[in-house]
Amino acid sequence: MNDRKVKNRKTLVIAGLCGQSVFLSVPHFHAPGETLHASELFSEPGGKGYNQAVAARRIGAEAGLEVVFAGAVGRDTDGDLCEARLIEEGIVPRLFRHPGERTAYASILTDSAGENRVTVFPGARLTASELRGLEAQIARAGIVLLTPEIPEDAFAEAVSIARAHGVPSIFNPAPFFSWVTPYLSAAWCLTPNRSEAAAMLGCKEEEIPDALTKSPYPRVIVTMGGEGALCLNGGRLTKIPAPVVDVKDTTGAGDCFNGALAAFLLEGDDLESAARKAVFAASLSAGHPHALDGMPYRSELDDER
Repeated sequence: MNDRKVKNRKTLVIAGLCGQSVFLSVPHFHAPGETLHASELFSEPGGKGYNQAVAARRIGAEAGLEVVFAGAVGRDTDGDLCEARLIEEGIVPRLFRHPGERTAYASILTDSAGENRVTVFPGARLTASELRGLEAQIARAGIVLLTPEIPEDAFAEAVSIARAHGVPSIFNPAPFFSWVTPYLSAAWCLTPNRSEAAAMLGCKEEEIPDALTKSPYPRVIVTMGGEGALCLNGGRLTKIPAPVVDVKDTTGAGDCFNGALAAFLLEGDDLESAARKAVFAASLSAGHPHALDGMPYRSELDDER
């Protein structure tokens, strides 16, 4: 597997969770037993893979990037809203309707510093057989982007199909589950955040740089919020700084990074260049409230540079 395969195709396939998200702005996070009044209520579709798809499409649309999003929803209004927003964003929806199940739902609390706490009801979830039905689209993709928000059997099926067709895959191990470990070596690139990297590498957060250089993984990007990212590429470890922004909401910033990274790789950027641009995009997203509304368009990136 090499960079050449990443550069020659213009389709990104993302398999992930999608559902409805409700955002509540609070002055601080709850103490045990404390009731808080929210100053703002906002609702939109979301999910890590869903957000990544929107970020990738907004950044890559002008360059002709096709984004295919695969997910499962219930036969309900929330599922309808998820599909409608994908179409509005120019994303190819491959949503599987599960009768008798609810579409996923997330509650996001954001404090006055822009930090967030998220609780997710996973709802309807992709199955391995549904992933097998997407083999033709995965086979012609330039990159497959996966998170463990989907069940292990579906994740394993996507990995197997991508490997069979020589399609590079990016694994964003968010959240990190121990069952992901056997699949990590199959990834072209891994994109954990700091806590996920520590769990993945079996080390303390302050030991991550040293652990990365000793790891068996050739390409890893550790996202570190306002501190930027660490990029390991072929044994070379590079610190990528983040621009200073007025942080309003960090929700979805990591998703923005992953979607942007895939988009720039498919435009022909090498890994470090794509990571630098993705850090910039993610930083801009944190300067906006909520998740989808903060995903920057390509013109915004060009204007800010």
